[in-house]
Amino acid sequence: MGLVMFAILWRFRDHRHAEGWLFGFYCVLAGLERFIVEFYRAKDDRFIGPFTSAQAIAFGFLVVGAVLMVRLRSTDSARPGIHAAHAA
Repeated sequence: MGLVMFAILWRFRDHRHAEGWLFGFYCVLAGLERFIVEFYRAKDDRFIGPFTSAQAIAFGFLVVGAVLMVRLRSTDSARPGIHAAHAA
């Protein structure tokens, strides 16, 4: 799953969003990956219903990443994109 995450992130490395958007995308992917992996682990530390504490943390990571992506989806003078340095 890590290799798939790398391939997806590599494809989006030249995005047109503000700096930090790609980190938010990584947070979403990493949270999703950890959430899925926890279903297959042989550990019984249920936290909320059928979910483990690691899944709760992974879900939080996913939410933080989604918030970052939404807040950094566009560029402006206060938030230049990653291509702003190349334009100068």
